[in-house]
Amino acid sequence: MKHTLCVLALIVLSAGHSLALEPTTNSTFTGQDKSYLLNLARQTVCWHLKYDAIPEPDKSELSEKVLQHLGCFVTLEHKEKDLRGCIGIFERREPLYKNVINRSIAAAHDSRFRLDPVTYEELENIKIEISVLTEPRDLSFDSPNELLSKLRPNIDGVILYTRYGNSTYIPQVWEQLPKKEDFLSRLCRKHGAPMETWKKDFKNIKVQTYQAIVFHEESYGKKVVGPNGAIVGKKGAMVLEAVKPLDNGLAYGGGPLTEGTQLAPGAIVTWDSDIIEPKHD
Repeated sequence: MKHTLCVLALIVLSAGHSLALEPTTNSTFTGQDKSYLLNLARQTVCWHLKYDAIPEPDKSELSEKVLQHLGCFVTLEHKEKDLRGCIGIFERREPLYKNVINRSIAAAHDSRFRLDPVTYEELENIKIEISVLTEPRDLSFDSPNELLSKLRPNIDGVILYTRYGNSTYIPQVWEQLPKKEDFLSRLCRKHGAPMETWKKDFKNIKVQTYQAIVFHEESYGKKVVGPNGAIVGKKGAMVLEAVKPLDNGLAYGGGPLTEGTQLAPGAIVTWDSDIIEPKHD
């Protein structure tokens, strides 16, 4: 997924719920875990923008992985407009699935796009990416050169604290800023510090690094059936998957499905599927 200098919101850090992750591999989460979290993020954005509703997953149905207390970023990327929202949280007071829900809503209302907010119809052309974060750790250094030597492009996300404030870039941003000097200078500028603060005032800055396990949707054009379910219309529908396993008697997977088939809340269909949803209370 392409990133256009994701300017990310930095939320208060918490030292609680320490948990070791393997940041350089995706093996920490199964394919099913990743699929669930991505589908949950899409369900959240769809339901929030169209129905002003928020999913309420049943914890008893969730895996131990998504119940872990971990921070995350949710990124919305448009295939023509590039970045449309990218907001994260490091705090670990809530389970990962809840952080995915609240960061998905926040990403849909990224303040940088307040004059051109994300719309429900636009979701047809948006892919979602999730970055699950390790706990930030202090990086020690005695000079600007030592700081540069310890940074690992494409591996480390960086939080930079100066007397002017703080800011962060997730590891994917190295793709747009491969030079370490540029990376740090842009981090300074992001929170209003002079761009060379990291170099000229290095004794008064603090740096933390973290890693991210990153996964994203593979295709565009998914929409999620609303909270009251739906009925397939005359033109039929193609069900792709579901946020959770569907109850007996409700369509799941395969297709095309014929007129009159009942779809459960949270079923994921192609954008051109003909579905008729009851009015949401």
